[in-house]
Amino acid sequence: MTTATLIDAPRERQLKGWHVLLIMLAFFGVMFTVNGFFLYSAITSFPGEDVEKSYLQGLNYNQTLEARRAQAELGWTVRAGLSGLEAVAVQVADADGAPVGGLSVEAKLRRLATGAQDVTVSLTAAGAPGLYRADLPELESGQWEMIVTATDMSGDVTIEARKDVRVP
Repeated sequence: MTTATLIDAPRERQLKGWHVLLIMLAFFGVMFTVNGFFLYSAITSFPGEDVEKSYLQGLNYNQTLEARRAQAELGWTVRAGLSGLEAVAVQVADADGAPVGGLSVEAKLRRLATGAQDVTVSLTAAGAPGLYRADLPELESGQWEMIVTATDMSGDVTIEARKDVRVP
């Protein structure tokens, strides 16, 4: 009688259908998780609009251009800045360099990335003609945009100036 010995031959691994299913589910699970994290981070960190009512602002674009043209024709200059960390100072002069008094002046300080920290202050005449000043609330350090709007008492003339300011 002959005897046969069994030899343990290594089994060849085969890629089965359920292996492919698990690989696909793992791949798309990682993709959805990462995309969900990025989506959540984007939505919670930036509101999406830099200005309020941007649609209406677009519709009124021709009026905005006309107002800027009228402002350029006046030739008024606006110098604005922070006086230390305690005040906002604005100086308005006409085309000849003479100070312009009797204006209603407002300054809006805003962060470029978010509107959560926007601050609006009303300035009052500060001694010298054409010089306006307001106490500044406490601001966080960093880059701010100052938007100064000055309107004469009749409401017919409005000028706007923008300046980037840095709070240490």
